[in-house]
Amino acid sequence: MSSGGPSLDQVVTAMLGRLDDYLPPPAPPLPEPSVSVVSMNERAVGLGNRRGTETRGSFAVVALKGIRLDSLVRFQLWAAGPAQAETAMTDLNSRLMADRDAMWGAGFLRLMLEVTPPADYVPAPVDAWRKQADYRVLYEYHYQDTDGAESLIARIPIHSDPEVRDSLQRETTVVTDEMIRWDNEAAPPLVARGRFDVGGLSVLTFIPSTAPSGTVTLTRTFDGAVGSPTVYLTLATFLAAVAGPDAPERHGQVTFASLGDFLAAFSAAGDPVMLGDWDLDGVPDSYQPRALALEPAIQLPGIADRLAVTYQATAFDQVAVVYLRATRM
Repeated sequence: MSSGGPSLDQVVTAMLGRLDDYLPPPAPPLPEPSVSVVSMNERAVGLGNRRGTETRGSFAVVALKGIRLDSLVRFQLWAAGPAQAETAMTDLNSRLMADRDAMWGAGFLRLMLEVTPPADYVPAPVDAWRKQADYRVLYEYHYQDTDGAESLIARIPIHSDPEVRDSLQRETTVVTDEMIRWDNEAAPPLVARGRFDVGGLSVLTFIPSTAPSGTVTLTRTFDGAVGSPTVYLTLATFLAAVAGPDAPERHGQVTFASLGDFLAAFSAAGDPVMLGDWDLDGVPDSYQPRALALEPAIQLPGIADRLAVTYQATAFDQVAVVYLRATRM
């Protein structure tokens, strides 16, 4: 995961490395065939080199970026005679043109033969015939970036001082959506309210050593529910009771014995993402994306219906971060 983008040297090396694959094998004592850059200009890809965004689970945390090179590259082949040199270059050009689809997939948006002078003789110490060909190449190098993000935005506090700053009239609120952050400083509950069909849960987890030990509880309930929710012993029995269009239970819960048990119900959902340095060890933190499908979905048909995911304590008892999101069906 890049944080600032690759250097031009890396991009040129990647481009030439792909073109190297089309060179014929060396034939000693002749010099080795080669491909090199004669001229080059860098071109923009979209705005800020951004091509789009990729998700990890349900988290849109990865920026897809690219760098374009408008280059003139030179192939140089060697042979014992002029006819062999011409034949070798014709074969090289034929293989490049025949592989256009694969070249496109490798980032070569344009590959056009521009000039190929006649083979020339190079005397001792080489004593061989050289054939060159220049190709105009438009190459796009793809990479991923987190744009230097330290974390995700899970909550936005808003303060309003209509009269005097810090006065008694001050109003404070916090804006959230279906995502929350749990860490060793705070672990507020995730609450998803109807109208909303919860089709799954997604997490981004950074647990550098020991996992936090508190329990995690899923509660499907509604405003005005009377008494304690019905307790289910497993996630499967909980979903059988509260999920689907004809769910018999509107006031039930299931508890996982630990955060580790809760996360064990999830499956990997892509490559890790590098975000910040929460444990202050000087190394970017690697967050693992994971996803849990709730099948059938937990339907919350009215604004009084809700699904809450609650950690036992007000904060983790170990250094760790979990981003938790409820995903719509």
